[in-house]
Amino acid sequence: MAVFPDYLAVRSEFLSAVVTAPAATASAFKTVYRDTASGRVRVSVEREGQQLYVLFLRERDGAYPYGSQGNIIVRRDATTNFIRGIKWVLSDDGLSWISLTPNNERTIVEYVVGGSVVRSGLSVSSLLYYFFLQPFIHLHDMTRTTLDWTLVLGEPGAAGLPRFAADIAASRGSAAALVRSSLDFSYVSTNIAASSLRTALPEEETKPAFAQSAVMADGRETAKAKAAVWSAERGLPLAAATAVMLSRLADGSVFLGYVDSGDGRYPYKLVLFPYRTERGSYALFAFDAESRKAMDWGDLVRSRSDGYIRLIRLPAP
Repeated sequence: MAVFPDYLAVRSEFLSAVVTAPAATASAFKTVYRDTASGRVRVSVEREGQQLYVLFLRERDGAYPYGSQGNIIVRRDATTNFIRGIKWVLSDDGLSWISLTPNNERTIVEYVVGGSVVRSGLSVSSLLYYFFLQPFIHLHDMTRTTLDWTLVLGEPGAAGLPRFAADIAASRGSAAALVRSSLDFSYVSTNIAASSLRTALPEEETKPAFAQSAVMADGRETAKAKAAVWSAERGLPLAAATAVMLSRLADGSVFLGYVDSGDGRYPYKLVLFPYRTERGSYALFAFDAESRKAMDWGDLVRSRSDGYIRLIRLPAP
């Protein structure tokens, strides 16, 4: 928990300027930056129609994406001045978050991991503002008996990209067989037999880890949950795939992913490898076998929130 990006001092500094201020005042707020122990943070306000978004975004790779671990997005109604809710981002892919919605003197919590709804409708005895003015550990400790936080905050892994992920990118060793197989699945048995995975059998994932998924293209918003059901014709909903792969993290599994092209868009053929970072958060290395390039998994899922994927599991060597 000590390494979770948290910038309480910045939130407190701008509470009256952008969070509790009248919408007209908040809309005129000029973007500012603050340096924190978790990195540089940008505080800004965006308006879209009658929705006002107050953004506390952490710098990552020279940019300020909506989806970075530790980001806080306050959603306000510009007409009533009310706060609709707070989205606290839990992963750098932007697919995991905890959503806090005011309900009189209580707060309703929704917990989403990798785009799958783990818990919704959890009512806690606390005003929404109180969470905003407390460190993240307060929210964590208040809900730790009802939410499985290890899904997003597990044991720390090694620093940097795991060697097997680097092997996938370089298409060398056992990973080369996986890259070849993703290009043409009919060769999977031949390629695996020639590698250190020779005793493994490919298995398609057909059961979502959780019953509902919730992914939206707009990273500022939460999404209405919908049923996650495997299709014999198309595979798993793409929005449900991350949680399935994370459920196999302890097994050291690696995956071949065939993104459904039924909507006419590019049918990706992927090698996918989930792992833990040095902070204990999860990460997912996604490699496009045809272009021979790594890609942003979170961006792909958000861009095809209604898409499907054939997800084939294999043990990593």
